Amino acid sequence: MTSRRILMGLAVLATIGVPAVAGGYWLYLLSSICAYGIAAMGLNLLMGNAGLVSLGHAGFFAIGAYATAVAVGVYKLPYEMGVVAAVAISAAVGALVGLPAVRLKGLYLAIATLAFGICIERVLYQMKDITGGPFGLPVEPPSLFGFAFDNEVRLYYLCLGAALLGALVLANIMSRRPGRMIIALRDNEIAATSFGIPSVRMKVSVFALSAVYAAAGGALYAALVTFISTEHFTVWLSISFVAMVVVGGLGSIAGSFLGAAFVVLLPELLRGAGDYQQLVYGVAMIVVFIAWPSGLMGGLLALRRAVRREAAPTAPGPAFMRLPP
Repeated sequence: MTSRRILMGLAVLATIGVPAVAGGYWLYLLSSICAYGIAAMGLNLLMGNAGLVSLGHAGFFAIGAYATAVAVGVYKLPYEMGVVAAVAISAAVGALVGLPAVRLKGLYLAIATLAFGICIERVLYQMKDITGGPFGLPVEPPSLFGFAFDNEVRLYYLCLGAALLGALVLANIMSRRPGRMIIALRDNEIAATSFGIPSVRMKVSVFALSAVYAAAGGALYAALVTFISTEHFTVWLSISFVAMVVVGGLGSIAGSFLGAAFVVLLPELLRGAGDYQQLVYGVAMIVVFIAWPSGLMGGLLALRRAVRREAAPTAPGPAFMRLPP
C-alpha cells in the first residue's frame, strides 16, 4: 500500500469522525464544502481534464436544487427519485449546452455558458407558480429508503457519502479509456480525432457528466439550506465555482474539495476583519496563485516531494571524491 493511499484512508477516517468534535454551524460548513465540492468536481472535469470553459455552472446547480425540491415537495416523489429526476434533467440540458462547445472555444464558449447561467436564473425567477420566483421555495428534509436525514449530523454523513461516491466514480472514469480520450482531446484535438476519438460525442458527454455532478451538488445544497431562491444561484456562484477549481488545482479531484474549503471557510475565518474581509480574501487568493500556480493541491504535492528529498538518504560518492575527515 502506497503512502498516498494511506494518507487518503486517514483523511477519510478523519472526516468520518468530525461530528465527534464539531457540530452546529461548523458541521453545516463542512457539509456545504461537500456539496460545493461535488459541483466543483464536475467543473474540474470540464476545465481541468477536457480543457473547456464554463461560466454557467450555477445554472446546473440551480436545476438540481429546484428539480429535487419541486419533485419532493410539490409532486411528493421519494427523495431518491427526485434526485434521479434532477440529475436526468440536468444531464439533458448539459448535453444541449455542450453542443455549441463543438465549435466554440475559449472566451466565446465562456460567454455562451455565462448566458446560459443567466437564462436559467431568469427562467426560475419567472416560473413563480412552480419555483416561487422571488419568494423562494421551502425544501423538505431528505429521506432515503425511509431513513430521514433530519439533523446536521445525518446531513453531514449524507453529503460526505455522496462526495466520496462521486470522487470514486470520477476517478474510475479518468483512469480508464474514456478518461484517456478526454485528456487526448484536450492536449491535441486534431491528433486525437485522427486516431478515431469521436470529438463531438466526447465533448457533449463531458458537458452532460459535468452537469450531473453540479445537479447532485445542488440537490444536497437545497437540503442543507432548507429554503432556496434565485438569489442563491447568481453569476457570482458560477465565478465561485471557477475559483474553487483554479485555487484547488486544475484536473485534481481532491483539489476540487480543497478549493471548496478555501472559498467556504476563509470568509468565515475572516469575519473579524470587518470591512477588510473581502480585501484580505482577495489578497489570500492572489497569494495562492503566486505561491502555487498549480493550486493548493500542487502546493501539497510539492511539499511532499520536498519532504521525500530531505528524508531520502544520500548515497556516498566514490572514495576519491570524499572529503577527508
